[in-house]
Formats: sequence, structure tokens, C-alpha cells
Amino acid sequence: MHVNPRVSFETLGPALGLSPATVSRRWQRLSASGLAWVSSVPGPQAALVGAVLEIAAVPGRTDTVARALSGIPHVVSVYLTSGDHDVAALVLATDMRELTTLLFGIPAAIDGLAKVRTHIGIVWYSDVHWRLGALSAGEERTVRDGEPPGKPALNRGQAYTESDRALFLALQPDGRARYRDLGERLGVPEHVVRRRMAALVRRGMLAFRTDFARWEGGWPAQVILWLSASGDGLHEAGREIGGWREARICLSVVGMANLFVVVQLHRLAELGELLARIRSLPEVTVVDQRVVLRPVKSWGRLLDGDGHAAGLVPADLWTPVTPENLGTGG
Repeated sequence: MHVNPRVSFETLGPALGLSPATVSRRWQRLSASGLAWVSSVPGPQAALVGAVLEIAAVPGRTDTVARALSGIPHVVSVYLTSGDHDVAALVLATDMRELTTLLFGIPAAIDGLAKVRTHIGIVWYSDVHWRLGALSAGEERTVRDGEPPGKPALNRGQAYTESDRALFLALQPDGRARYRDLGERLGVPEHVVRRRMAALVRRGMLAFRTDFARWEGGWPAQVILWLSASGDGLHEAGREIGGWREARICLSVVGMANLFVVVQLHRLAELGELLARIRSLPEVTVVDQRVVLRPVKSWGRLLDGDGHAAGLVPADLWTPVTPENLGTGG
């Protein structure tokens, strides 16, 4: 499912040595319990700009701040972290004007913020599909549908139309939704949905992401790294680290620390080896490191204390920024 989130159970079953019916039942159990889910995400050619926010909360207000951030549709991911900032958040918008409105509006709209540091994103190097390494190369080829997707790229690409946006949002609750159900929801024939989705995927405008509760999946440790790479070596460092199995997010940003990386590990003890790999890269230094104490939101999905999917604030990156969707209501 990580390799191809919309793979049919008829294809997936034989790859796992199981019947399609058995695979379907297992997936339904995982999905219903919040242990695993599939979401729509912007493809590599969707026109987006973004930023990483580091937030120091007023003592005692960290959870409140994180929940308020999670309610904003443009804030796609939120983490509670160690260090001198309590919360990290990933913010996306369609253009710099909307992003600027967000960056000024969020501190004004949310009570309990003591300090906000903003890092504007440049290039996204990590893939939307995380590599678990659980399948052999042959099994991966069996379930993959065509070429793997590219990597999301900030500050370039094609704009979504209203019909594109409607389809993206219809897929947010369930990225594996059937064409027939999507057609009924959107009020268009099934064949139109099928054709439109295929075109968006082919053009690199739409992709899908399978995620899961990390504790049950054996990847409970998550760490945010701030790296500094020389101007000439930044692109190569981003491409190298973004291709590592542990990398969930690898994004170049403007600043002295110009590479934002989120990694997933089986245990924190593995961090030393990963840092050694980073330091072996030419002209790359580790500026800071923070443990993710708890993920609160992951690409629109609200997570409970165990990392289970417990709700959804659709990642509607195209909705205009207003006081209402920033939570001020006025």
C-alpha cells in the first residue's frame, strides 16, 4: 500500500500470497481502527509555496496551540517537539500572497504563542511515498502501477482548477474511494472521475500517500533535523538525504540552517548512525536536532496520543485565507 496506495486488492493479494478478500478484510480493519489510512496529496507539479513554523508556546498552552494550528486547512502537519520550540508546523499555500497572509495571520489568530520563527521553503526533495523496505524488489514491481511519482516541488508547477480541487478534497477522507462513490459525491459520471483522476496523476498534479500509526508499525522514534549545506552542495545534499529510507520530509529553506529534515527511526539509538551519515556528506553540518514528542496532525489527518487517525481537517490549500479558517471567527 505504501508503494501504490490505490492498488487493487486483486493485484495486492497474489503479491502477498493471500486472497483478495483476505487483504480487503485486513485493510478494512486497519482503516476502521485508525491504524492505517490513505490520503490524497498534491503531486510534484502542483503549484505550491510553503514554510516551516517553529513555535514557542506560553507555558501550559502547548497542546492548545497545537490543536488550534491543526484546525487550519493550510497547516498540513503539526508536531510537538523537544528543544527551545514546542511546536513545529508545515504550512502550504498556492502563492506567496496567501502564504504571507497565513504567516502574519496565524500569530494574531492563536492565543498562547510566545515566539514564532518562520522558514520559507524552496525545494522539496523527499518523496510522498515512504519506503518501509518490507517488500522485495519483485513484490514492489508487482504492486506498482507505472512509474513512481516525482517529488513535490515548491514554487513551480500548475494551478488546480475548481474541479481538480473538488476531486482532491473528495479523496481526502479516503484516498482509496471508488470511482462510483466519488462520482456520486461530485455529481459527475464515474467515467469522468476516472479520466480526470488519471489525468491529474499523469500530469504530476495529484498523488496518494499511505500512512499508519508509527508505534504499531515499529517506527516510534521521529526526529527533526536542521542542517546547513553550502550553496553549491545544497541541492546534492537534499537529493541524497531525501532518498534515504528514513527521510519523511526533506525540504530546503531560506536561512543559515537551510535544510529541514524529518526522519523516522525504529529507536532513538539509531540517530547517532544517521547523524554520522549526514556528517560524511561534503560541506553539510548539523545545526540542531529535536525529538518529535508527539505528532498531532499528518497531512490533514488528526492523530490521537497513540498516533491513530482520529479525525480529519482536509488539506484545502486553495481556500482563501480568512479569519474564519484561521480560527478567529471574526
